[in-house]
Amino acid sequence: MAKRGTAKSLTADVGNRIRTEIFTGVLRPGERLLPAALSERFDTSTTVVREALALLAGERLIQSTAGRGYFIPDLLISELLDITLVRSHVESLALKLSIARGGVEWEMRVIASHHRLAKTPRHSPEDPDRSSQEWSAHHREFHEQLIGGCGVPVLLDLCRQITSATELYRIWADPSAKMAARNVEAEHAAIVDAAIKGDAETACQRLMTHYQTTAEAIVAEHDEPAPKNEPLAEEGRAG
Repeated sequence: MAKRGTAKSLTADVGNRIRTEIFTGVLRPGERLLPAALSERFDTSTTVVREALALLAGERLIQSTAGRGYFIPDLLISELLDITLVRSHVESLALKLSIARGGVEWEMRVIASHHRLAKTPRHSPEDPDRSSQEWSAHHREFHEQLIGGCGVPVLLDLCRQITSATELYRIWADPSAKMAARNVEAEHAAIVDAAIKGDAETACQRLMTHYQTTAEAIVAEHDEPAPKNEPLAEEGRAG
């Protein structure tokens, strides 16, 4: 049952519950989301559900089209590779500017966000195959702080949009064997080390490798390279 309260709090609560089901794999790529069914399941109105879905669409966790309604986006190899390429270069620019302009205050924020991330268990006992929501939130904050000292609002807005576009891919990469074999904590620490030392070239290279490794982990889940626009996950099944 959805929590009782203001319309805003009800919308946020339903949005959080749907987001949790996306993050934990209950709702899968390609799956349609029917407001009537969700309102019955969460014991709330279809208006609240539609508002929650609109919020999640803003985070790019959900898509909406006139003919199809609301649905979890299909994951496409071609899109993943393109987004990873763009994100690597755009965030590298933001990181380079942050190292040059951020100063001590930026360094302290990066160190603090990395410390919180490092101290948060990545997996919960209830779902050992996927990153917990708490870890995911700290992970996103860490990457935001890394580039947050650049001083270019339009660049930061672009980085946030690209990050949202990649979030579903990172979530669905979690159960893969290649992801399980990674030492993500060491990757983060290495990026921070170079950034705090002012070594922009090394920090940016490590950041790009970090993102590329995630993309490779997802692609590696498939026996053969998929043709352009072939879904990474069909309705009701993750790759």
